[in-house]
Amino acid sequence: MKHTALPAILLLLTFLLLSAGCTQPAPTQPATPIPTPVPTTEQVFTPLPTAPPPGMGTPGPTQTLPSQYSVTFQVTPNGRTTNPLTYVGLMGGNGMNFISEVEIILTEPDGTRHIEHMRQPLTMGENVAIPCSTTKNRVEISVTAPQVGKIKVHDEIVPFQSINPT
Repeated sequence: MKHTALPAILLLLTFLLLSAGCTQPAPTQPATPIPTPVPTTEQVFTPLPTAPPPGMGTPGPTQTLPSQYSVTFQVTPNGRTTNPLTYVGLMGGNGMNFISEVEIILTEPDGTRHIEHMRQPLTMGENVAIPCSTTKNRVEISVTAPQVGKIKVHDEIVPFQSINPT
């Protein structure tokens, strides 16, 4: 009998201790007084909501340079997510000696723009590395040439990685 009485008493005390805190009702929070609005004669101006950033936008039309000013470009992302870069390379063309400036604008999906320039003397294979997003980026290339001025020759959305990476 002594062996069963001690565990029964400990079990009863444990039950009483556990249920002691559960029998009281939860305390109620005091009600906060709601202030009544006081009429004023001042005008209150509400600021207009700001528009979200436009994002990358949609690629627009491009123009073709006359044959004496033609140049070709290659746009290649590096595919490394630890240091994402997009390379824009000048591959050559008749107009390399006549073009005064190449402007490259890379726009990320959140609307962040990176602007780089290539200026004379231009060389075949010249590259510009631009930080970019790891999903897709819009690349716009404008060229300034004599007699035609500044025209956009390249505008496309470039995926960061190919569909089937190797």
